[in-house]
Amino acid sequence: MKFVFFLLPLIVSFPLSFAQEPSEGWQRLNDMPEVRSEIEAAAIGDKIYVVGGLNNRGEATNTVFIYDTKENTWNLGTSMPLSLHHAGTTSFNEKLYVVGGYLDAWRPSISLLIYDSRTDTWTVGPDMPTARGALTAQFLDGKLYAIGGFNEFTLSENEVYDPKTNTWKTKSQMPTPREHLASAVLDEKLYVIGGRGKQINLNSNEMYDYKTDSWVVLDPLPTARSGLTASVLSGAIFVFGGESTLKTFEENEAYVPGKGWFPQQPIPISRHGLASATVENNIYVIGGGVDPGFSFSGITEAYHNTVTPEFGAIVYINEAPGKALKLGELTGEQGTYVTAGIIITIIAAGIGIAISRRKSPPFRRQKGQ
Repeated sequence: MKFVFFLLPLIVSFPLSFAQEPSEGWQRLNDMPEVRSEIEAAAIGDKIYVVGGLNNRGEATNTVFIYDTKENTWNLGTSMPLSLHHAGTTSFNEKLYVVGGYLDAWRPSISLLIYDSRTDTWTVGPDMPTARGALTAQFLDGKLYAIGGFNEFTLSENEVYDPKTNTWKTKSQMPTPREHLASAVLDEKLYVIGGRGKQINLNSNEMYDYKTDSWVVLDPLPTARSGLTASVLSGAIFVFGGESTLKTFEENEAYVPGKGWFPQQPIPISRHGLASATVENNIYVIGGGVDPGFSFSGITEAYHNTVTPEFGAIVYINEAPGKALKLGELTGEQGTYVTAGIIITIIAAGIGIAISRRKSPPFRRQKGQ
């Protein structure tokens, strides 16, 4: 059966907020002053702090670049006490926390460096129990969680720093040991996504509940990749970029807890070893290498999306006539089409009206001809 779609203006009604919210999309911004890869970043207020990383000579750096999201400008902060790459970085209460990473000659670090954005100064915290790089770090319930990474082994360590007591504790290990992974916190849960183990890219997606000190294995990341980054926006975790031995990834895949994964508009320039941070309704995706391995850039892009991805990324068209489809209501096997931000109303057998809130790529048939 041939399926016919008409792209029309607003014909069916849907929630007012859906109609009025700004559309999804990417914007190229001013580049970081120097090219970097294997960086980390975190937001404090309306500024993003990008720390360390490898320069174009493959050397560890101690630079702190500060991006002002209101002015689209870059400035330098006080340099870190150590030169590091592949560190874990997160923020809490106006402070930036940089944990682990690799020193020159790829020596794994146990350091905890703390930057006060109010005074532009660094202090050194107590050492992390396990030296490692290529880890991930997040704040959850007022504590810093340092998870995974690599020293001479691929690790599943979950070590927690409490700023109030200035001490570290060991918590329940992540189910899947991995490095070059991404993480995000949403609704008081910590999600750890992708990465690699034994030089193989992984699609693992595991959630940590600090209240029970336990892990849950969730729906896997659709595209296995490492050297990726993740940030939260509009009630979803967006996962960007990454690499394999053959290429860098342009994929932008969003995870909505309880609903699954939804493909989104890809990164304009694919890369790995990049960093991301959310400010208001934008995710800023910064730096990283455009080619696998040793590759570097200063690319800065903003991704805007104020609508939770559950509004429609996968549409099945062999449905009953007259039904406006939303994710969670979709069934069927034949004729699967993929796009982001589309609602389909079937008005007759195999005939539908597609309504888009933004410019979208054409429908792509994924299975069924």
